[in-house]
Amino acid sequence: MRIAYINPQAVPDTLPSCLQILQFAEALAAVEGSQVDLLTPTPSKGATPEMVLGRTPHERLRFQPQSDHRGRWYFPFSSNRAFHRQALVWLRRNAVDAIYVRNLKLAEALIREQLGIPIFFETHELFAQSFCEHHGKLGWRASRKLATLRRRESFVYTHVAGLIAITHALAADIRSEYGVETPILVAADAVDLELAHGSRQSESARPGATETIVLYLGSLHRWKGVETLLDAAPLLPEGVIHIAGGGATRRAELEQHVASSPGKNRIRFLGEVPPCSRFKVIADADICVLPLSNTSIGSRYTSPLKLFEYMAMGKAIVASDHPSIREVLVDGKNALLVPAENPVALADALNVLIANPEIRKQLGNAAEILSREFSWSARAKNVTRWAEHIMRGSHA
Repeated sequence: MRIAYINPQAVPDTLPSCLQILQFAEALAAVEGSQVDLLTPTPSKGATPEMVLGRTPHERLRFQPQSDHRGRWYFPFSSNRAFHRQALVWLRRNAVDAIYVRNLKLAEALIREQLGIPIFFETHELFAQSFCEHHGKLGWRASRKLATLRRRESFVYTHVAGLIAITHALAADIRSEYGVETPILVAADAVDLELAHGSRQSESARPGATETIVLYLGSLHRWKGVETLLDAAPLLPEGVIHIAGGGATRRAELEQHVASSPGKNRIRFLGEVPPCSRFKVIADADICVLPLSNTSIGSRYTSPLKLFEYMAMGKAIVASDHPSIREVLVDGKNALLVPAENPVALADALNVLIANPEIRKQLGNAAEILSREFSWSARAKNVTRWAEHIMRGSHA
């Protein structure tokens, strides 16, 4: 099966969505009988697949970079419409069996072209719900945008050949909110087990290590709940908190957030982490944290890449007790789950683990064993089998 994976953001890139796309596209290409053409704008100089994958991509993953006209003197806009046209031209010149996308506007544009090619859409949120939560009270302009977004979301969910949702809660909310009968496959995100296990094998004790390192690694979006971890710092008699990742602007906001905190001396901001270094940063930690907020995307619609990377590295994990997290982890068995947005509860769990290395080891070992069920390879095979079944049915 030849698959065109199309995305209006350049791949490879350091954005979490682009990291996920590259890892999954490569896994799809590795499925026997598959070939994947990855159509994106041309990546920036220095951005290579090797910096994410840690190896040369599979030979059946073919990169099809398209000119990026955004921001040029002749196209001083951020619109993706030029890329949409480029993708359509490419699709009309190349025979593919299926199209895979996770950008809502692009999916709508491709559906309306009636190409006669099955389109599969991977969704990571209810876009209209996230819009409402982000904007709060809506004025007339935002209300119009919301109405357009709801129409687009309903149209795409109704007209694609199949939907891939990253959590069961998201799949249930799609059914409930839009009443669609489109086939839905729930496929959590995953981890590169080969890369993680290689990092574990080369892991060594930190020379002169005396303090327990508590790590948050990832983007610093507000729904990630990093403030909760920072607010827990004054309640930790021991240990140091490392915040790794995120852009400079958001990092400065969080540094200001803790400027007058009595726990500020226990907090280190490591800055952005190159993708190829992420497992090294995890290896250096003793405890890893996912302090997700009470938003819909945080509580029901997220399947964090870093969760599976923490697990594969055999780290003790403390995470918010949300439906999305409970789809993977079990409290007391392979992680400690605590009420979201509760610094006291988070600090209590961290203090238990800081004081008990044996509990950390037990939870980390159990998490590592569980991570073996969440490889990119297994996810790709599952999605491919499901898509082929749908396509056979459509041609029956």
